[in-house]
Amino acid sequence: TVISVVGMGGLGKTTLAKHVFDSEKVKGHFDYRACITVSQSYSVRGLFIEMIKQFCREAKDPLPEMLHEMDEKSLISEARQYLQHKRYLIFFDDVWHEDFCDQVEFSMPNNNKRSRIIITTRLMHVAEFFKKSFPVHVHSLQLLPPDKAWELFCKKAFRFELGGKCPAELQGMSNKIVRKCKGLPLAIVAIGGLLSTKSKTMFEWQKVNQNLNLELQRNAHLTSLTKILSLSYDNLPYYLKPCLLYLGIYPEDYSINHTSLTRQWIAEGFVKSDGRRTIEQVADEYLSELIYRSLIQVSSIGFEGKVKNCQVHDLLHEVIVRKMEDLSFCHFLYEG
Repeated sequence: TVISVVGMGGLGKTTLAKHVFDSEKVKGHFDYRACITVSQSYSVRGLFIEMIKQFCREAKDPLPEMLHEMDEKSLISEARQYLQHKRYLIFFDDVWHEDFCDQVEFSMPNNNKRSRIIITTRLMHVAEFFKKSFPVHVHSLQLLPPDKAWELFCKKAFRFELGGKCPAELQGMSNKIVRKCKGLPLAIVAIGGLLSTKSKTMFEWQKVNQNLNLELQRNAHLTSLTKILSLSYDNLPYYLKPCLLYLGIYPEDYSINHTSLTRQWIAEGFVKSDGRRTIEQVADEYLSELIYRSLIQVSSIGFEGKVKNCQVHDLLHEVIVRKMEDLSFCHFLYEG
């Protein structure tokens, strides 16, 4: 069985899956385990070599001779030999490509031993694609509810003092900061980590809150957050990039009407008819794809189960606005 953990960048997919993978309770169930980071620039040979190395380490076996000289076919055969009669758990972290399943499925025999494969991905298409070869359970990771977001923030911002509790005079400002994170764990951890290095005064807290947009660009605690969110934009096909950038025109927190948005894309010339479907159907497909890629969140659904309104996470909105300005995609005119 494949367990796919799906969600936007920064939701904590890797943290959750690794926690399960490393738990003593889980370890005891499997003969072999391997944890492999895939990312966007992987090589299939490299993945198999790393997999075999981890199997050898678990079994305390010497590495096969000429491992690094083997071709892909030999590596698949070597991996299958290890797994043929064993119960195994393999964790592929950060999968971006649909055809990844095709590239690795032959190395993992279905031997009816209740083996498990875990994948983390931002793309629902990747999770769905595994269904052609394996039974799949999709776990869509959600944003943190307000109480959990607050708990995580306090753990990070006050971890070395005040017993992990927020002092009364900072509660109002801390709440504002936590609300800006909109339940995104990576944002809460990054901003909480930044505040843990500041003096616990209203003046410092206010300064961070007011300059959060600036801090995202220049502060070492937060640049990793913007890099992770930017990755999702960089990975988009060319035709979806202007559609995503266009969302920066709407204010933060704005609930965008599905029909208005797709008509505006069409009017701007971002949507090209493919001759088989109407231009409106193609625009709807673009919107669905951005939702599947965890870049747009559905905020309300109409009677027929269709998306009625949608919005973008505030921090992703920041990344989009910066990209818009860098690419001269759009310019804002401020009052005065």
